[in-house]
Amino acid sequence: MREIELLPFGGVARIERLNEAAPMQDMVIAVAGPLCSLVLAAMTHMIMSEYAYLHEEWGFFLKVNIMLACFNLLPALPLDGGRILRAWLCQIWDYGKATAAVVKISMAVSFCLISYSIAEFFLTYTINVTFIGAGIFLFTAARVEAKVAGFRVMRVLAHKKELLTAKGIMPTAHYTAVSTMRIKEVMRLFQPEQYYIVIVVDENLAVQGQVTETELWEALTTKGISATLFDIL
Repeated sequence: MREIELLPFGGVARIERLNEAAPMQDMVIAVAGPLCSLVLAAMTHMIMSEYAYLHEEWGFFLKVNIMLACFNLLPALPLDGGRILRAWLCQIWDYGKATAAVVKISMAVSFCLISYSIAEFFLTYTINVTFIGAGIFLFTAARVEAKVAGFRVMRVLAHKKELLTAKGIMPTAHYTAVSTMRIKEVMRLFQPEQYYIVIVVDENLAVQGQVTETELWEALTTKGISATLFDIL
């Protein structure tokens, strides 16, 4: 864990190489946050049930943990709910497309929080600083997530060699792609827990050759991300 950022509505843990984790691993990590808050809320409720005189002191603690769990489950990045949604979407789409979709949802959630605060101000003449702060935070954080998502492939590939060297073995996956497909479009599909081999075919589905993930990585530095698979055969 690199750092913990404390905010009015909770804390955000910055974990090293979290973006390099496989989607399902990220989902498990994300679920832990709200689950911890709910467990604390349940334990607090049990204590309050046994000791009635603690209702006033512990009631606030109970409400805070329930509110934190609910807030963190909002489908917005970088909240746990947004990461859970992205991990689920990664089962259907690639990481970049899943992130883009959740970023749009994050923007919508941010807009709703700020709009609610504005409406509350005109109706009750009170300013909900927490909702405004949360809305601004989610908006800026979602934009950052959108920018760094494109660099995830580079980080994953750089770390994969280190992981393979340490373990000595890694599962292999295959893709079949037409020769006109660009390197960046192929590498976007790669996940950190597997080594990939791409079978290259022409428009008539005749096999023209194959390229390994290592060869794609080398071509990335020499020919650029816009090069096609045909260019590196």
